[in-house]
Amino acid sequence: MSIPLAAVGALVAALLETSVVPGITSVGKPDIVFVCTVVATMMLSVEDGLTWAFLGGLMTDFLLPGRQLGATSLALLMMAGAATLVARVFPQRRIVTTVLTVFGLSWVYQALTVLILSITSGTPMALEPSVILPSVVVDTVLAIPLAAVARAAWMRFGAHDKIDW
Repeated sequence: MSIPLAAVGALVAALLETSVVPGITSVGKPDIVFVCTVVATMMLSVEDGLTWAFLGGLMTDFLLPGRQLGATSLALLMMAGAATLVARVFPQRRIVTTVLTVFGLSWVYQALTVLILSITSGTPMALEPSVILPSVVVDTVLAIPLAAVARAAWMRFGAHDKIDW
């Protein structure tokens, strides 16, 4: 995936996350930019994941009132770094590995976002598992098709070792 395509995708994902999805879901709020960041980092490349994290986080902060600019980007960049570390240890471009990483990092992302927002904007810090669990489940379920599509895109368009005649 090219960096400009990742940038456009991050902006569209942030728009969907802040405007369309809250009116549709009643179970939990999916963090589309977070899931796309982890999937892009683990399935495509670190550069794509960092682009998703930075631009998607900035756009999310622009669109949500009361958020400090850069708070979401900071949390997403940290998650992209953690996903990079996981990708270095475990086999790359595996759907199961990516989905399990989304599940694990989703807990950390929720806690980190609450911590950053409580420090920067003064919102009270409330970490209740009953509130976080639905979002974690929705993020994990959303990661399955996104990881499958990213793997298929990598298999079709990714850099492969071929003889160049």
